Amino acid sequence: MSERQIISDFESALGNPAAQVAPSTASPLPALEMCVDEDGGDSVAWGRCSDMESDSSGTSSEGDSDSHTVRDPFEETGLSQKLKQWAATFSVPLVAVTALLAILRTSHPELPKDARTLLGTKPTVPLQTVGGGGEYFHFGLAKGILSKLSTIHLPDSIQTIRVQFNIDGLPVFKSSKLQFWPILSLTDCDYTRTPFVVGIFCGSGKPSSVSDYLRQFVNDLSDLLNSGVTFRGRLLRVAISSFICDAPARAFVKQIKCHNGYSGCDKCHQTGIWHKKMTYPDTDVRLRSDDEFEKMADEDHYTNTSCDDGLVKMVSAFPIDYMHLCCLGVMRKLINFWMRGKNSTRQPTRAINAMSEQLVQLRPYIPKEFARKPRELNEFDRWKASELRQFMIYSGPLVLRDTLPNNLYDNFMLFSVAMFLLLTPKISDTMVSFAQRLLMAFVKHFGQLYGREEIVFSVHQMIHIADEYRQFGSLDNISSFPYENYLGKIKKMLRKPSQPLQQVVKRLSEEPVCLVPPPPTQPVLSQPHQEGPLPQDYSSCFLNMCFAWSGRQLYHVICQP
Repeated sequence: MSERQIISDFESALGNPAAQVAPSTASPLPALEMCVDEDGGDSVAWGRCSDMESDSSGTSSEGDSDSHTVRDPFEETGLSQKLKQWAATFSVPLVAVTALLAILRTSHPELPKDARTLLGTKPTVPLQTVGGGGEYFHFGLAKGILSKLSTIHLPDSIQTIRVQFNIDGLPVFKSSKLQFWPILSLTDCDYTRTPFVVGIFCGSGKPSSVSDYLRQFVNDLSDLLNSGVTFRGRLLRVAISSFICDAPARAFVKQIKCHNGYSGCDKCHQTGIWHKKMTYPDTDVRLRSDDEFEKMADEDHYTNTSCDDGLVKMVSAFPIDYMHLCCLGVMRKLINFWMRGKNSTRQPTRAINAMSEQLVQLRPYIPKEFARKPRELNEFDRWKASELRQFMIYSGPLVLRDTLPNNLYDNFMLFSVAMFLLLTPKISDTMVSFAQRLLMAFVKHFGQLYGREEIVFSVHQMIHIADEYRQFGSLDNISSFPYENYLGKIKKMLRKPSQPLQQVVKRLSEEPVCLVPPPPTQPVLSQPHQEGPLPQDYSSCFLNMCFAWSGRQLYHVICQP
């Protein structure tokens, strides 16, 4: 094949992807999304992941073309912008992009010679030394907010931007102690739920001085709270929504005792009891307040003075993250008790095998909205938080119904039903109070079944989590899931072991800015409905089959259309 034919084929592929269907005209710059096989395969497709559907023939039927649109990421842009989006989306090495540019320049001399010019890579990365031997780079909070607003449709009715933050550690390599400590942020108006980076620390551990680490961030936050930001001629106020951290990170940022200390609970005044580990067995406790924290009334609770300068409500603005507390904490602890606990709670091998068998049998029926399919319990140590969440809310009540003893199953259902309610948006105050009573009963019953010495920090804080719903709504609003996903993305930006912080800063500087249309307000249907429950306002189907659960009985109800 000749060089000109190669160039022609490449340009054709950029301008007319094989999967392209009638593109949306909602915005001048299309959404850039990539659907990748969740099981680690090499299958890649363009478009909205929720809308993509495999087709062995590689074509779409007429009905499918009307039900969803595959967005072309290279549409309505010049060749340089197309190449930039392509290189950033697939993490193409700079040397490969430079080699491609050398080929394309024979027909397109306007293209740059070097990939760094094309992608706008930062030539130098000025780093700051933070106490303890680490390095820090500050992107800027205002810059991040304005960049994020430029990628979404901002309604005219919005006058205040509420900003959420996340601070957590990220091990860089398995063979060294090197860690990233990024400061991430989300805006409440961002329907993509994609964080942006405010600053990144890199060192052999967490920053030794929290005041040095957060100084520029606090200064930026203070300026924005006082002055707001100007976006396309509009002055927008900025307000703090919350800080999402796990328990060790909350203790580090707030400069308080950690979760294994006698005064380690950041929500109440309960003093821990030592039973070869710190426990918090009481449920009738006095809650902490923002005013008490500011006055440092409980001297045993603090390790140092916080660096917020009164900008942040240090109790109410630091909600409990259910991903770490409930999924990776309580749910994992319960399964561990059933598999490896004391004789009174450990289940026989045949029961564990029966649970695993049922989980595997559910795999063909798991909707594509779930990122992972159920796995056997012998792989439990490698379960991700999303798998534990699925077991906690959806598959657990079904799988455990006939395999777990009644007392253990009832205790689990107290936990599962309460979490289902607190993850449901816009439930009534009555239902929130009901969920709180369920969790109170769960903690007390947990102590009776597994021992009061097992009511550690993660189990104890279940009595406080309903209060977070009253302030923030559904617990998904204050979840670490979007931040953990983005931390994984940051880690994948590394291409060699040397200068990891500089690499991340340069890769972030290369990311293109693309306008992402808002999600559709109506459900997108891709196939004819044949069985299962119907959405609201739909009245016809071939057969409507649904299941109703009551107590320990599962009723199968068949409804004719």
